[in-house]
Amino acid sequence: MNRLLFLTCLSLFLLSTLFLGACSDPGQRKEKHVDKGMEYFQKGQFKEAALELRNAIQLDPKDAKAHYQLGLLYFETGSLEGAYRELNQVVVLDPSNYDAQLKIAEIFLLDNSLDESRAAVEKILSVQPDQPDALTLLGEIELLSGNFDKAEQAVDRAIAVQPNKDRVYVVQARVFGAKNMPREAEKALKRALELNPKNMSTHRFLSELYFSLHEEEKGRAQLLSAIDAFPSSPKPLMALASYLLANNKLEEAREYVNKAIALDPKNDQAYLSAADEYMQNNAFAETEDILTRALAITADPLPYKERLADLYFEQKRIAEARKLIGDIFAHKGNTSHLANLTKAKLYILEGQNGEAVALLNKIVQDYPDWGPAYFQLALAQYNRGNMELSQKAAAESIKNDPDNSQAHALLAHHYVRKREFLLAQKEASLALQLEPRNATAAIVLGQSYLYSQQTGLALEVFEQINSLLPDNTDVLYNLALTRIERKETAEAMVLLERALSLDPANSAALAHVADIHLRNNEPEKALERVRDQVGKVPDSPGNQLLLGDLLFKAGSLADAEKIFRDVQLLDPMEPRSYVMLAEIQMKNNNIENAISEYRKLVAVQPDSPAALMGLATLLEQSGEVREAKAAYSEILKLDPLHIPAANNLAWLIAGEEKPDLGEALRLAQIAKDGQPKNPYISDTLGYVFYQRGAYDLATAQFRDASSALPHVPRVRFHLALSLKAQKADREALSELQQSLSQKAEFPERGQAEELLKSWQTGS
Repeated sequence: MNRLLFLTCLSLFLLSTLFLGACSDPGQRKEKHVDKGMEYFQKGQFKEAALELRNAIQLDPKDAKAHYQLGLLYFETGSLEGAYRELNQVVVLDPSNYDAQLKIAEIFLLDNSLDESRAAVEKILSVQPDQPDALTLLGEIELLSGNFDKAEQAVDRAIAVQPNKDRVYVVQARVFGAKNMPREAEKALKRALELNPKNMSTHRFLSELYFSLHEEEKGRAQLLSAIDAFPSSPKPLMALASYLLANNKLEEAREYVNKAIALDPKNDQAYLSAADEYMQNNAFAETEDILTRALAITADPLPYKERLADLYFEQKRIAEARKLIGDIFAHKGNTSHLANLTKAKLYILEGQNGEAVALLNKIVQDYPDWGPAYFQLALAQYNRGNMELSQKAAAESIKNDPDNSQAHALLAHHYVRKREFLLAQKEASLALQLEPRNATAAIVLGQSYLYSQQTGLALEVFEQINSLLPDNTDVLYNLALTRIERKETAEAMVLLERALSLDPANSAALAHVADIHLRNNEPEKALERVRDQVGKVPDSPGNQLLLGDLLFKAGSLADAEKIFRDVQLLDPMEPRSYVMLAEIQMKNNNIENAISEYRKLVAVQPDSPAALMGLATLLEQSGEVREAKAAYSEILKLDPLHIPAANNLAWLIAGEEKPDLGEALRLAQIAKDGQPKNPYISDTLGYVFYQRGAYDLATAQFRDASSALPHVPRVRFHLALSLKAQKADREALSELQQSLSQKAEFPERGQAEELLKSWQTGS
């Protein structure tokens, strides 16, 4: 390199180094970013604050102060994951920062991770046993854990150390409330307000305490004092409006809503709060009015349009709801969760349950704590026949939205279906406490009594709801069922005919009318009564199906086939017509035509596990194993816990020439977990174990199956095989002989006979 050029470059480098050292010290720049970030934070300019603090961390990744401030910012803005990440970094960099540790404990508490939160607090208290904020937080943790005495002790310690902080008295009030000590709770809340009269939530907490004690005047007075304390805030006005709405004082509530909006007529949030309060209390006209007013002034119409669409749906103004949803989704980039929920409701209403499930799964993935979305998912899965998934979604709905009466009623229905009657009664009773006129919950409660043979209680429930809803055909029907169970058939017939007069297409009521005639050995009367009803409403698929069933049972297969074909024309989506036509084909020994009927059903209901199951079973019977496996696999895609499909597919895989025994075991275990006492599933699982060479496990499963199915030769044959593999020759021979002594045929009979000869000769 040229010496002059080298010296010039060296001089420039030294000058630049001196300049940067004098004017751009990284430490000074970092501190400026931190200070600026804290300044923005205090002003509520969170984006700007976050940018400055990140710049500081970029300059010095080990700056605990910058990490701490950024963690607080994330906590303030509700980004708990980011807050935990930054605060955890603070603890690593500065283990003595107990404020950061306390915030981490709060994050765990907000996430309902009580054990982790308690561990974080106890770590602080081990070093600072009298830290009042940690003691207060410990009180909250113990309260939520149900340890009320420990919670009270922690709070008392916190008060002894720092008696002038309002938060600890609020926690103390909650502890007293949990221990059913309302006057002590009132005293604690009053003390909290003395220390901090500007805490809105304390005012509301105290008013709610008064309302829970039915001291309405005190509750209203407390909210009015909050209105005086916060004259420019709409929140206490809306809180009072909420109370008034809950107590059906609509006119007075409207007055306070209008006052809240008048404080800042351009404030979108006031309109949203008002609309939500009205909607929650079924004040539909007021909801529509407030949303329409908001649309006239807002620069962001989406939140109001989505609420309006939901309102239209709840009012059964379906065409308007559909149009508005179409308008909302016409704008690209929309991801509104409420609009998506209403769209899913429309899908369910239109019978597009597969589309609803796909959309709702996306919603609950994005909003995992949103109860209403889980409830709609439960309905969609129920309509698809996925009962286990429906029950799971209903339980999740209640977990996140415990005041949803409909979700409790649906979960109760699932418990009735599974004959878990005590659980059904609990859920139905909760539903009725939340909504006394919930007819569905009352019916399910009555059914839980009826099906558990408590007909007196069932009669009491159904008669009570019948007095409130005398023209409800579901109530009349279930009341009739109760009368039938009590051998009061004359009274039952009157109720059933009343239901049919109100709803001539009520095929369930008609079926019981026909059944009463059949029980009285009057088959002609049964057929005549059903024909008469079909004549009154010839476009009722349910009544037509009943007529077809009666003709099928009477052996009039040609007439029954004609009826079921008519039903297919009336309602191509009705599965039973396809199933019964398949049954007729099977009666005629034509399995190919039966399979054809199920293929038609799957074509119109491709996401129906029941349709696919019927097809798969027939395919298996006809020896079309590959197609049967594909159908069972399709069912398991729709419902991974479908027990019959898992069991049957496990059996088919285990019987292959080169079986995937790991997959077979996984599927058989799914079936076993779902129905642990089902002997056919035990036989399948045993066969998989046998194929894997786990003969002791196989024998245990085969013994369970054989004890429940002693006259099924195939099961005894399998037990004989596993015993022989374990060298239990004498018992194996006995089981083999007993399997062959049964008259019933089984596919392995020829193999069993050959084995018997070889075992007897010892060859």
